[in-house]
Amino acid sequence: MKGSYVILIRLPKAETITIGSLSDVYFPRGYYAYVGSALGGVKSRLSRHLKQSKKLHWHIDYLLQKASITDIIIGESEGRVECTMAQALSAQFNSIPGFGSSDCHCPSHLFYAAEGSQMKSAIMMALESIAVPQKSVGLKSH
Repeated sequence: MKGSYVILIRLPKAETITIGSLSDVYFPRGYYAYVGSALGGVKSRLSRHLKQSKKLHWHIDYLLQKASITDIIIGESEGRVECTMAQALSAQFNSIPGFGSSDCHCPSHLFYAAEGSQMKSAIMMALESIAVPQKSVGLKSH
């Protein structure tokens, strides 16, 4: 399956994390939604994100060293819809500038909320609004 995905992440305490080229970034305690794409295959990309030990390559790899994945929402599509999804989420949530968006013109692909409850429903509604079939994969921890 090809498409885009949103990883819901819980960061239990505030952290300043060195994120590759972004240097030191402050992350408040709370919930994050990371928007990515996997046009080469969602399963292998998500398997990599779920691995505990891996070579740190993408911005998200650095954050996931300190945070846990709580849910994954997959939007099945043949083309890139991650930027459209990121744009929809940016209207509702604060973002971490430059995170995950070095290969596009988006201000960010990582969004923040102090409470995670409204985040998942906002993501599902964003996918619905751009007519992308979605499914949610709930996780206990990663």
